[in-house]
Amino acid sequence: MTKTRQAPFKTKFHFAFIILVGCCLLEAFGMGLILNCTSLFYVPICNDLGFSRAEISTFMTGYFVGTTIFTPLMGRWLSKHDTRVIMSICIVLLSGSLCACSMYTEIWQWQISGFIMGSAGAGIFVLPAASMIGNWFVKRRGFFHGITFSFTGISAAINAQIIGYIIQAFGWRSAYLFVGIASFVVILPLSIFIFCYKPADMGMLPYGADSEEAAKDSSVTMRGVSLKVAVASAAFWCLFLFGGIASFCHGGIEQHMPGYIQSIGFTASFAATVVSGQALGSVLDKWIMGWLNDKIGVRWTTIVELICICVGIAGFVLLKNPAALIFCAILFGVQDSLMSCSLPLLIRDIFGSKHYTEIHGWIRAGVGLFGTPSGILVGAVYDNTGSFVPAFWFLVAVCIFAIGCVFIAYRTKHKLNWDHEEEQDGLAPA
Repeated sequence: MTKTRQAPFKTKFHFAFIILVGCCLLEAFGMGLILNCTSLFYVPICNDLGFSRAEISTFMTGYFVGTTIFTPLMGRWLSKHDTRVIMSICIVLLSGSLCACSMYTEIWQWQISGFIMGSAGAGIFVLPAASMIGNWFVKRRGFFHGITFSFTGISAAINAQIIGYIIQAFGWRSAYLFVGIASFVVILPLSIFIFCYKPADMGMLPYGADSEEAAKDSSVTMRGVSLKVAVASAAFWCLFLFGGIASFCHGGIEQHMPGYIQSIGFTASFAATVVSGQALGSVLDKWIMGWLNDKIGVRWTTIVELICICVGIAGFVLLKNPAALIFCAILFGVQDSLMSCSLPLLIRDIFGSKHYTEIHGWIRAGVGLFGTPSGILVGAVYDNTGSFVPAFWFLVAVCIFAIGCVFIAYRTKHKLNWDHEEEQDGLAPA
């Protein structure tokens, strides 16, 4: 049982905003620095050690296997045990596995580090921030969720340039050390001194829940369906597929983005610029779509995002102008928010907050399951055909399928009976 804590320091602001700042830094030095910049290492490693694109992509295969196994467990651990302890252990393992990459020479070593990164990353990248923002904010939840996860793109846009410079000046091994050490130095203190899973653990109410509201219902943000009821619903499996498709697109293109840009005749430096453009798209999307979630609801916001992604991927295939490619990268950057913003908000909107972290953990198993082969399959298409184009068109098709999954999930939502009346969470009615 989690003990009641006191705020680590007194502040005139609601402590929810301290949590918000901490989660922004967590995403900047977690997902933004580590996960979103992984692809920058592929080409220099392949050139140095002679690996194929499909072989180096097995690093992310290891990641997805780890996250598939441990995300459901992490969802339960984070909701039942001390968040500080779990996250501290995870960041030690995660940063250590990245530093170890600086010494590797064999592909199986990357596969092991990838597995460790996926296992420990389940307790760093998405679940903790999504859960804490949802628990600490009732008012304008979608907006603050978007602000938090926009820092993955801000960080990636900046760090893509830093990592690219380090690789060119000092080599990819030094770049791995930079990523491992920087993530550890920032995230460990946050885990120990700042983070708190829910306001009740500190004897507080979430932002937007006044005392009168709390008097009527002491669990103002804790309504919804159980994991058992959720798993038995069609909506659960639609979101499971949606998360898997989002992961497949992320792993299938983002891992190979620098390689694709170079394969059509551009330099490694321009490829890094395209990665930064993609990161910029992620930032803009999370700011705009976070606001839009509160206005029109997460369902329609997600549909808009999927359409932007389809246009971005098609543009990569059809357009070869540098400015057009950067614009398409910005559109494709929207995909980064499907897993980090849209999926958590869809889950909370359909299943409620009471068992949100556990349900989210199980649905994100689909993220790992579908993401596992994505990088390998796209890399294999290139290795066998000399082109990424067939794989890119396939990804457009699966994004269209994902739109259907969202519609079906909401068509079946009415069959779920929450244990309390509809939650007033700031999201527009679906």
